Amino acid sequence: MMNSTDPALPPNSTRPDLADDLPPVQPPSAGFIVQLFVVPGLIVLAVVAVWALFGRIAAGEQDWHALVEELQSQNGHIRNRAMYGLAQVLDQDRRRGERGQHLTSNSEIATALSDQLTRELKSNSSSKESIAIQQYLTRAVGLLDSPKVTMPPLRLSLDATRDMEIRKSGVASIAMIAGRAFESGTPLDDPETVTALTELSADSQPLMRQTAAFALGLFQSDEANQQLHVLLGNEDWKTCVNAAIALSRHGSMDGLPVFKRALTEKPSTKPEEQVEYFMILTNSLKALSNLGPQMSDLDKAEFREILKPLVNDHAEVRIRVDAQNALQMLK
Repeated sequence: MMNSTDPALPPNSTRPDLADDLPPVQPPSAGFIVQLFVVPGLIVLAVVAVWALFGRIAAGEQDWHALVEELQSQNGHIRNRAMYGLAQVLDQDRRRGERGQHLTSNSEIATALSDQLTRELKSNSSSKESIAIQQYLTRAVGLLDSPKVTMPPLRLSLDATRDMEIRKSGVASIAMIAGRAFESGTPLDDPETVTALTELSADSQPLMRQTAAFALGLFQSDEANQQLHVLLGNEDWKTCVNAAIALSRHGSMDGLPVFKRALTEKPSTKPEEQVEYFMILTNSLKALSNLGPQMSDLDKAEFREILKPLVNDHAEVRIRVDAQNALQMLK
């Protein structure tokens, strides 16, 4: 949905695999993404990598003002050091909580990182080091809560001509930014980003469609809502589930047929697909619990019968408990 003991980057060194060392920041709550949405496995790994790698950074005070200035340097070593240093500063500040400077909302840092990401993306370089830096910056920008500044370069990262890892990082960062806003009760109204995600939801790659559906559900938008209804009929099953759960977050019951299938399908025997099955089941049950009070008596009765075997016979205790909670909401 990867711990390491690698030492922090020395001050005067640079790393070609900078994207792998991206230090992430804690989102508003891990449960938000895991419990309320079916996130494709690779995106989970990408987001978890962003969170986990922050824990690898050594403590140490750095002047963020100086680091922002160093991002403008023509020396690639200095720029890379500044990007890594800013991640340290952001992590240290967030750890201080209310005693910190709330740098993730600092517009100067957001502008510096976003401008650097824009420059890297527009360079159209396909070198290994450039791709690594673009991926690093794409993830780093997702840690900041200045959507008017950060969303434009993230939209650039979704272009179909770009490296797949950059596109995955871009949509994950959009989802993280929008998710924090959604959870705070102030969902974003960003027509340009919604349009970009709508286009992504028609991508030839199923993973892009899945993550686009996930992200669209975090915006307050009629266009997003309309596209999620279209995605309910997508040929890719996980895209359908993401769309149904996204709609349920806005109180729509149009995904109920998808939930009926999700709750009655037999689990795959392939180990790599069992985790996804568990997530689909867990999140479908959560969505059903949320929608229960609004459902018709006929729908409630039908889902009660569907839930009984899960309550009584499912091998996983967590599923039995979640199914029992959903059943209670349908009485």
